[in-house]
Parts: sequence; structure tokens; C-alpha cells
Amino acid sequence: MEDQQKFEFITEKVKERPINKKKFMRRTILTVSMAVIFGLIACLTFSLLEPIISNWLHPQDKIEKIEIPVVSEEILPQDMMVHDETTLEPTQEVIETIKDELELGTAEYQKLYRNIHSLVRKIQGAEVTVTGVTREVDLFNAVYENRDKRLGYIFAQNSTEIMILVESKNVLDTENLEVTFVDGSKVQGQIRGKDKNTGLAVLVVEKQNMSKSTLEVIGFLELGNSGLSTLLASPVIAMGNPLGNHSVVYGMITSVDRVINMTDCNYKLLTTDIYGSKNAGGILIDLNGKVVGIINQNFNEEETANLISAIGISEIKSALQRMSNGLENNYVGILGTDVPAKIVTSKDIPAGVYVKEIVMDSPAMRGGIQSGDIIVGINEEKITSFADYLKILSECTPEETKELILMRQSQDVYKTVKAEVVIGSLQ
Repeated sequence: MEDQQKFEFITEKVKERPINKKKFMRRTILTVSMAVIFGLIACLTFSLLEPIISNWLHPQDKIEKIEIPVVSEEILPQDMMVHDETTLEPTQEVIETIKDELELGTAEYQKLYRNIHSLVRKIQGAEVTVTGVTREVDLFNAVYENRDKRLGYIFAQNSTEIMILVESKNVLDTENLEVTFVDGSKVQGQIRGKDKNTGLAVLVVEKQNMSKSTLEVIGFLELGNSGLSTLLASPVIAMGNPLGNHSVVYGMITSVDRVINMTDCNYKLLTTDIYGSKNAGGILIDLNGKVVGIINQNFNEEETANLISAIGISEIKSALQRMSNGLENNYVGILGTDVPAKIVTSKDIPAGVYVKEIVMDSPAMRGGIQSGDIIVGINEEKITSFADYLKILSECTPEETKELILMRQSQDVYKTVKAEVVIGSLQ
């Protein structure tokens, strides 16, 4: 009891420590400042890294777009002139003058072929060898490389890449693509786009992977116009592999009026009198060094299987531009042609695109379009030709729904039918 009284004066009383307002304010300001600084750093880091991450996740977004001018069919001044039915007979003096000028000696022939050789050598600067490499295992579990080679041609560039046109057969499914340039240097390339209809593909090679000396010696194809009115009977050069790799042969255009109907596109087929391989490939150029066609033997008749044919370059340009920019071909699934003007006027048939065939399980079939229909409009836009149809289709985007206005024959009368089609992409 006595001890208890001795320590009664000791009592514990807990008091709250008074808040130091100045110190609290300093800490608050410091915390807010640090948060702002970290926020700014995060924003700056995101701004710097976002393009890199986006380009990695979505490589198509980083593509620097290129444009390939599409030249419409050239109408020469003489094509617009009205010719008198009467023709003037040349005088004997004129005939003798022409005969004298046509007499060519050995020296003239040598000069002609030297000029052609110089032209070919210049264009060969744009020629490359594309090697597709795959690794396979034999029966003894030994790994070996399978290398498939194709000739390709440099035809365009942007600030960071060059574009190469190549036949896609046996190349697209390889593990890596090796591009060999005219100076022997080798660089890895990659597929940017492909076109199922023509069997062509576009490869890209980054300039930063090429040496300065290679960039200085390579050439670029100059794309011409396969719609020229003077193309028929004009001399041309087939180069590439018309008769084996790096071969060159000469001849002339024998026909320009054949049209190849493919899925959602039409191509002009140029035929020549040049004898070549049934498996020939390469390019057809005129004497100005411009490409007028891409050699393709798949559409030759049996009796002309060994004569070189080519798809007109004018019709390929739009496909080249899409492939170069990483875009797929818009797909509806029709094979069509223009309704001839004579039939429109004489039989009271509407102008537009005559549907010759529908691809099975295509957007066109699912939308209810039938063979024999005539497409006269898409949404509010009028269509009078296949060219109109292609222009509108090229401006569409996959998964977009379009209303096609059709004229369908019912007994002897054409009636208006509407079909909703969801635009697809041609893989």
C-alpha cells in the first residue's frame, strides 16, 4: 500500500503531437510536384515509344505511301482526224525515195543492235534475283536448304524502302527472302503485298540495309502505257527469262484486243511473235525502255503456247500501288465486262457491267447477284462501264456494305433489283 502511494504521482497521459502546418504543406507540395513530374515523364515516354510500339504491332501503319500514276488510253491527234475516203497514190519519185531510205547495210544493223543492247543493259540495273529459302529434313533427319530463285524488278521507292515486283510462285511461303542486286550484294527482303489474280507480289528492301554503292548502281523500271493506239505492230523486247534466266529476245506486238476476265478485274493481254518458253516470265518493253507488259503464259492458246504474251502494264498499275502500300484487293466476286454500245442502242439493254460469272461463296453470291445481271449503280453512283465499277470498288474498305443497283431480265423486260453486298478482301 505504501509502495502504491509512493508512485501515485506518476500518471500517463497521451497527447497528440501538434501538426506542423508548414511542414505538412511542404510535404503536400512535394508530393504533388513529384506526381506532376512523374506524369510528365510518363507522357513524354509514351509519346516517344508509342510510334515504335505501334509500328511493331501494326507494321502497315508505318508504310510511307507511294503513288503510281495511271495513264488512261492515249488518243493521238491522228486518231481524232476524219480521213477522206479517197487516198492519194504515191508518185514514182516518192516510191524510189522510200526504197533508197529503206536500204540498210550491215553497219546500220550493227548500230541498231548496239543501241538495243545499250537499252537492255540499262534496264538490267533494275533486275534482281529473289531467292526463297526453306529448310527441310530428309529421310535421315539431316537438315538441308531448298532455294527457289525468281527474277524480280525494282520499280518504285520511297525515302526508306525500294519496291520489287516478283512472281509470287514458290516464293511467298519461304522462311526468308534473299535479294541479290546487279552488283552482287545480297539483302534480306520481305513480302509487302500479293495479287492472287496475276500471281504477282511486291517485296520491299530497307535502304538502310543496302550499301551506298549499291544504291548508286541500281536502276528503276519506267512503267509505260499498254493502252497506246500505236502499240499494235510496234517492236518490243522481251527480257527476264523468256528463254531461260537473263535472256533477251526481240519481236513485235501482234494483238492487243484480247481481254482476260478475272475476279473483280479485267486485264488486256498483249501477244507477240516472239518464240519463248511455255514457262517464260519477265517483262515486255518498248524501244523507249518503258515497260508495256508483264510476261504471263498462262492464258495462251494451245497452238500459240510458245509465243510470248504479257498482261498490259496499264491494268496492273493499280494492283502494284495497292500491294506497295500493303493493301489487299477489295473483293466482291464477279467476272464481268462492259455491255457493248451496239447492244445498248439496238436492243434497248441498259449500259453497265454485264455479270458473266459469280464466284462461289463470294460476297456477290451471298448478296443475291446472279449471272446475267447488269450492274448500273453502287449506292448513289452511276455505273456505265467496268472501269466505273473498278474505280468505286477501289475506294471501298473491307467489311463495308454497299447497295448494288442491278437490272435483271424478267421475260423480255429488264427490272431494277437491289442487292446489299459486304465488301471482302481477296486473300
